[in-house]
Amino acid sequence: MKTGDFINALVEDQGAKRRSFQFEFGTRMAAGLAFSLIVFFLFLGVRSDFLDVVTDPHVVFKFIFAASLFAALLPLAISALRPETRLVSMLRWLVLPLVVLAGGIAFQVLTSPPEFWVSGMMGRYPAACLRSIQALAIGPLAVLLLMLRNGAPSQPVIAGAVAGAVSGGLAAFIYALHCPDDSALFVALWYSIAIGIVTVTGAVLGRVWLRW
Repeated sequence: MKTGDFINALVEDQGAKRRSFQFEFGTRMAAGLAFSLIVFFLFLGVRSDFLDVVTDPHVVFKFIFAASLFAALLPLAISALRPETRLVSMLRWLVLPLVVLAGGIAFQVLTSPPEFWVSGMMGRYPAACLRSIQALAIGPLAVLLLMLRNGAPSQPVIAGAVAGAVSGGLAAFIYALHCPDDSALFVALWYSIAIGIVTVTGAVLGRVWLRW
């Protein structure tokens, strides 16, 4: 085989492997999302006034925050499959959802009276928020941990934590369709706690299940 043909064969092989991985990852994430949506529609459902409040900036913020966390950390979860990846150096991407969260808090404080701050932060259904986000994160977390186990993460605890944070972000996005508490202060406290619990769960499972 000529050198040029050999190089072309290698390139084509790498391209085929990449497409295969993308298809497998997308299929598994779709399965995890489907599980979350089944749980959501069986036990929660879209809030009855969703069409009336969907343009409210406070409602929109919940989706933007959850989406920013998911989008910022999903590439880290994928990168964690490779043993040479140093996840600690990549955690700077957490700045994106933190900036979004800070902006939402500032907007809430500037657009609401001080007497609302505490009640807005506590909300009406904090326990339901904690339970729901954790339950909705089960499917995506299981998928990501399974993918990581099939890879070779060199930092299993951090990899598991990233998988948990990604799953928590996706679960929070779905839960926002139901959540009747629209204060950014509520999101900053209770969404963050719920996502934090899923993150810690992912880290613990990662330490046990992803070591090699």
